[in-house]
This record gives sequence, C-alpha cells and structure tokens, in this order.
Amino acid sequence: LDVQGKIYAEELEIMLTPFPDYVFAADYDRMSLTDLETFITKNKHLPGIPSAKEVAEDGLGVGELLKLQMEKIEELTLYVIELQKEINKLQNPEK
Repeated sequence: LDVQGKIYAEELEIMLTPFPDYVFAADYDRMSLTDLETFITKNKHLPGIPSAKEVAEDGLGVGELLKLQMEKIEELTLYVIELQKEINKLQNPEK
C-alpha cells in the first residue's frame, strides 16, 4: 500500500515481537539518570530512538515507533519508582 496522503481507519492492529516488557527483566541494563542526561545533552534525542534527522531521511514505521515508545514509557515508570523510593527515604530516614 503506497499512499501519498492521509489514511483514515477506525482501528489498526500491529503485531510486535518482542514487546518491550524485557525492560522489567532483572538483567535489563537501564542507564543511570546522570548518563541519560549526558546522552540527551550530547545527542539531542533519547537513546535507542532515532534522531529527527534520521526519521526525516529514512522514515519510521508505526510498529517500530510504538515499540520504542512503550520501551521508554516502561523505563520512565521504573525511574519514577526509583525516585519515589529515594523521596520516601529522605522523608522517613529512620525506615
């Protein structure tokens, strides 16, 4: 299917494997927030996500985009949990 305009649909089903639940595995190597900040400052995009220039030149499939977004959402969830634990320790240092 090659379309030079918009495509309208009520639903689009995309089959992805592997789905990014691998982020929750004990051996998943997630960047520290400091390393993440350094990467973003240097590269101006998230690690594992193509740059705007790359997407403009090569495009990005909907399925791949959804997979990458889910991976980053899951990583963000883990960062938030980690930060909440740090906040709890600071608020209740005796625990």
